[in-house]
Amino acid sequence: MRTLRLKNPIDNNIVKEKMKSSVTVSDFKRWQIIYHLINYPVDAQYLSDITGFSKATIYSIVQGFNKTNSLDVSTKPKGGRRRELMSPDDERELMDSLSEKALKGQILSGKDIRKAVEQKVNKPVSDDYIWDLFKRNGWTKHSPRPHHPQKDEQKQEEFKKNSKTIWLPLKMILNQG
Repeated sequence: MRTLRLKNPIDNNIVKEKMKSSVTVSDFKRWQIIYHLINYPVDAQYLSDITGFSKATIYSIVQGFNKTNSLDVSTKPKGGRRRELMSPDDERELMDSLSEKALKGQILSGKDIRKAVEQKVNKPVSDDYIWDLFKRNGWTKHSPRPHHPQKDEQKQEEFKKNSKTIWLPLKMILNQG
């Protein structure tokens, strides 16, 4: 098996300090790999057994440390907005300007908002992006209650006037009569 080596010498005490000041277990294990490489001739399989990382991860940690020349082996935290089109402040600013138009009745549908967002980001956006934008900024869909296009209001009023005030199940009406 091939032995891993560090290209750039680093002081053993610095690595020990970094191990002590590690916040996460993953960062501690990464510094532990560097510590072992400084002090012992070890291979990736041995470091994999000690840390629980795969051999490929061991190789990438050492390669990254050799390439960057920095005293940082920690990883970027996962989660968050990785593919954002606008920053949260830009989104809030856009939604505030749209809320003024909405309160005046100038925005009728999501398509109007979609056009405004596409102009802001200079690229087409999906419907899902618009709905997520609404959700992130506390907007909800408000639409009037639907009605039948052929409704007859006179018949509705007549029904309201002539209908019984007490509604009973059909069985009870048949048993009374």
